[in-house]
Amino acid sequence: MRKAGCLMCICALVLFGNKSLAQDNITDGDLPSGDPIIRIFANFNHGLTSGGQSRAFEVRRVYLGYRYQINENFSSEVKVDIGSHSDIFEDSKLRRYAYFKTAALYWQQGAWNIRAGIIDTEHYRRQERSWKHRYIYKSMQDIHMFGPKADIGSTVIFKPFEQLEINASIMNGEGYTRLQSDSTFKYSAGITLRPISQLSFIFYYDLESKEVKQTTFSSYGGLQLERFLIAAEYNRKNNRDFIQDHNQTGLSMYLMHDLGDRFEVFGRFDRLTSNTLEADNDPWNLLKDGSYVIAGFEFQPIQQVKLALNFREWIPSDPGLKNAPFIYLNLEVSL
Repeated sequence: MRKAGCLMCICALVLFGNKSLAQDNITDGDLPSGDPIIRIFANFNHGLTSGGQSRAFEVRRVYLGYRYQINENFSSEVKVDIGSHSDIFEDSKLRRYAYFKTAALYWQQGAWNIRAGIIDTEHYRRQERSWKHRYIYKSMQDIHMFGPKADIGSTVIFKPFEQLEINASIMNGEGYTRLQSDSTFKYSAGITLRPISQLSFIFYYDLESKEVKQTTFSSYGGLQLERFLIAAEYNRKNNRDFIQDHNQTGLSMYLMHDLGDRFEVFGRFDRLTSNTLEADNDPWNLLKDGSYVIAGFEFQPIQQVKLALNFREWIPSDPGLKNAPFIYLNLEVSL
């Protein structure tokens, strides 16, 4: 299914691109153009747990790709994601994995925008952009796998005016690192509201149906002032992994303060919880439930480089588990 999706995307790109170029009266100023995509996430981390300190240099992720503007309406993007073992399976071998993160054709005209192929999930993309520090830590939905950040399918976006945007998608549901394993699709819809330019709200819902229906609901609110951003999101997943009554909730709150052209301080608090089944005494996901705290300082010497010194601590809900505090120095290079 992955190969078929990529092939369809490439064929559509060629057909639409050639047709558009042949029919349109293109002047020198309208000739097709493109830009390379290069993003590198690296870090040095040092554990602060007494008796069990760990330290490491890591290159966690590399994005390589190309964006191509075919004409006024059509564009395309191909991007390879070179990530770590834990991005696919928790018990996979410690080695690099490369896969298509994006292989897509985009069409935009007026208030309409259509995307097809291996594409970012619209809702997750928006909230990750609000967080702005993906190179430091993934968003709440991404790190706890409330859904794949990218998938194979199609999204339609309608923006009738600046204060309102509506989107609807049909996706495979397995994400961009796995092949389609069944005939089940994920159906989703979202709405973005901006009552004023500084304030935005996002509401999202998706549904996958097998013997059990799995649903995800998410809401977000963000206030952007001149030098401050404060935001919060609430996520709930019902019947996780298609297991009846295995529900999860995730809360994420973050604050950023711009200290000037190159400096910023930021903080974030996440809380993951699961429900307790009738026959049990503890939540079904107790070993992975807990809170996560991040606080740090970002320095951007040039536009293409970001450095962030930050403290993090995982605080498990299980009283039998110990906290896991770390100091990180993160680096992002983007072109």
